[in-house]
Amino acid sequence: MYAETPLRKPTFVISKAIIKPIGAFFVRIYDAFIEARRLQAAMHTAQHLKATNKDFRHMSISDIVNKIMDDK
Repeated sequence: MYAETPLRKPTFVISKAIIKPIGAFFVRIYDAFIEARRLQAAMHTAQHLKATNKDFRHMSISDIVNKIMDDK
């Protein structure tokens, strides 16, 4: 009886259970660091533009930052 039944493939795959979620977690952390650095650079650029360029003096710093961040 048992010799005639075919063997089943294992349903548990280690790469789907552990490796992919951990990898995705670290990718999300890396993306957050990159986005934070982009925001920091945009803030410094906006402050510099507002202080040195008379074309940007009428705009708020947050508006300039939003314009810079929209240009990916």
